[in-house]
Amino acid sequence: MARDNGSLVTVQEISRLLAHRASETELAEAIVSDPSLSSKFELKGGYLTERQREGRPSLLEEELIHRQMARENLGHAARFAGLLDAGAFKMVAVSGSTSYGSASASRDLDLFCVAPAGKTWLSLTAALVMARVFNSLSPGSPQICLSCMMGEDFARSTFAEARDPLFARDALQTKVLKGRGTYESLMKTAGWISSYYPLAYERAGATHAPRGAGRRPSALSAALNQLLFRLVGRYLGLKASALNRRLKEAGRSSDVFEVRSSPDHLIYESKRYTALREKYREALRPRGLFKPDGL
Repeated sequence: MARDNGSLVTVQEISRLLAHRASETELAEAIVSDPSLSSKFELKGGYLTERQREGRPSLLEEELIHRQMARENLGHAARFAGLLDAGAFKMVAVSGSTSYGSASASRDLDLFCVAPAGKTWLSLTAALVMARVFNSLSPGSPQICLSCMMGEDFARSTFAEARDPLFARDALQTKVLKGRGTYESLMKTAGWISSYYPLAYERAGATHAPRGAGRRPSALSAALNQLLFRLVGRYLGLKASALNRRLKEAGRSSDVFEVRSSPDHLIYESKRYTALREKYREALRPRGLFKPDGL
């Protein structure tokens, strides 16, 4: 999966995904001593690299640059999150490549946000305006992309029902900037994640009990949310269509994305991401962990 994303994976990261506890030293020794692994992989500076990629001496250097970019992105994200009205968001978190610690060269900074129930588009509209201001006043900052926005009720049901291995990985990798309690509450409802990554789920620290239904929005807030869904949603849909056309013309078909929206969510999902999801499922099917009918 790391290869497909143009990145490397560390021994530490691998150890977190195991079904049984093993130290980084034990894992490194196992990789070196097992002929079936050592013939394909080697360790360089804590990273696992493929031997057939030795023809690219700059691979590790590139990875270190991407990881430095991810650290810088997290700093930008923290500053942006500090500008958002706390009452408009139950949670603000970094997702995408930055959350995995190796930012892509595109410099987009993906955010996953949870809004109070019934106020998704009210919060989203405010965040879109603030993102435009932030990028204008912060030269060199990555492009803020609100790639996943959910109302609290929608987020709770999604975490409880997803049953998808890539969703599980993304949830575990999410870097929470605001609303740690909300994140832990959502993770508490997603106990199914432990069937894929038991150690990582345990370390996620889902200590908060699942929350009940939040306070219902007023009739005025509900009406405004519906109005913004229709107006802003239509604008974003047209903007997405125009961008997709440019991506196709540039030969970047894997970057073409789908927009899924309703009054309680807005989610952007590229073809590359859809293909990655299927690769996760295929990898886990032989172990009997992924069962489509469980979705």
